[in-house]
Amino acid sequence: MKKMLSLLLLAGVLLCLCGCSANPLSRNTIETLKSWSFQYNEGTGEYSLFFGLLDNNGTYVAADVDVDVRIEDESGNELYKATREVSKKDFGTYTSQIAGEQFLANVRIKKSELAEGTSASGTVYLTVYKENVVSFDEVNCKARACLPVKSITLKAETLPFDIEIKDYSGKTESIIRIEDVAYEATGLSSAYLDVTVSGTKTFGDVGYGYDTFKYKVCDSNGFVVDSGTIFLRNLSAGDKFKDDSITIFDVTPGEEYTIKFSE
Repeated sequence: MKKMLSLLLLAGVLLCLCGCSANPLSRNTIETLKSWSFQYNEGTGEYSLFFGLLDNNGTYVAADVDVDVRIEDESGNELYKATREVSKKDFGTYTSQIAGEQFLANVRIKKSELAEGTSASGTVYLTVYKENVVSFDEVNCKARACLPVKSITLKAETLPFDIEIKDYSGKTESIIRIEDVAYEATGLSSAYLDVTVSGTKTFGDVGYGYDTFKYKVCDSNGFVVDSGTIFLRNLSAGDKFKDDSITIFDVTPGEEYTIKFSE
């Protein structure tokens, strides 16, 4: 009888132990989403979307979750949208530019996966969830001066282009031939263009002043966005020149501009 009672007690203890180990998440559940941030990594050409998960004891944990990611630029253009599967192996101790060193998930996104927008800064939206496990509301963080932007183009009238510069009596004083127009987009969002105009003075003496001619820059709709005058000093016939005095501000990524020259 005593032997039978001992066996029953042992079976009960084993059953209790099995019951305690069957569901390890019964006492430690994911409760908090924390430390989300976004950065661009120059060395790899990838973005990192970081976030951390804390259990009900306030301890950082790793878990298999899904993440809906959406990236928009400041103009509201959608550059990226996807659902990413995050596994426990994606968690580790990372040092982000915003949060410092923490135990975080690192969702890597290649820059080539993003469409080009019209501003280098924007907003990253993320929703972390897992069916029957956890679900968090959508949160967001800033993407600062790292998003791809559309290129800007500047074209000139048919080159080479001759400009006849006349004196007050209407007599041709000199002829300036525009042979090339080069430009470079500058700024975090390619916010302005540095323009270099080069060519040759094909006719006229040095004189005592400047050879001057005007330029006008229009956008693709024909609106004038910039205008001014170029001054060339002490050029003789046959002299080549290169002028870099033109800077066009507040240009729009993706826009095509045209520069025109006149006396």
